[in-house]
Parts: sequence; structure tokens; C-alpha cells
Amino acid sequence: MKRILLCLLCVILVFSVTSCDYVSSYKALMFVREERGDHGSISFSSLSGTYVMKLRISGKGQEGSIHCVASLGEGEINVYYDSLGVKEFLFNLKAGESIDERRGYFESGRTVYIIIETVNTAKQGKIEIDLRK
Repeated sequence: MKRILLCLLCVILVFSVTSCDYVSSYKALMFVREERGDHGSISFSSLSGTYVMKLRISGKGQEGSIHCVASLGEGEINVYYDSLGVKEFLFNLKAGESIDERRGYFESGRTVYIIIETVNTAKQGKIEIDLRK
């Protein structure tokens, strides 16, 4: 019986380690989020940890870009994206900075993960991501 449970536990562990999904693990104050299809946004008073958005745009085989609008009052964040199983750098934002530009490319019809990681506690931030064809 112990061997069966051990084997079952090993199989579950292998599937959880090899899956492509990212996991959010964060602490936040006054945190507002929105994710719908090709658009995702968060705003927060304080954020520490990792937050993951799961976005998707319809269509097949068309190349799209990621439009980013973001600002940060204090702290520092790194933002990455993954649409092909490889985590790629999107942008870095430090205290007092903001951006409004297109970055990163993906193939439509695929899930695009946006991974927001704080370097240190981030305060008074807002991030909006739009997938565009």
C-alpha cells in the first residue's frame, strides 16, 4: 500500500513540475485585477511576490504584439511573458517610471502568460497589458 501511495505521489509531482502553467504567489494591499481574453490589468497600493496573468487572443498563425502601459510609485518590478514555453523578459519598471509602448511578440491562438515579479515591495502601481494583432 505504501508503494502505491508513493508511486502516485511521484506521478503527481512529475506532472506538477512539468506543467507549463505559472503560479501566482503574492501579498498585496488594495489590489484590483481584471483579466478577460486579450486584456489584463492590475493596480495596487502595495505588491510583493509574483502575479501571473493568463491571456489569449483569437485567430491562428497571425503574429501579434504586447502593448504595455505601466507606472510605479515605489519599488521595482520585472515583467516577463511566455507564449511558447520560454519565459522572456518584457520590461523592468523602477520607482517613478512609466511606459506606454509595444513590446514582445506572440502567435495568435496561443495562451500568453504575463509574469509580474517584484524585486522589492512595489507601491502605487498600475499595469495594463493588451494583446494586439
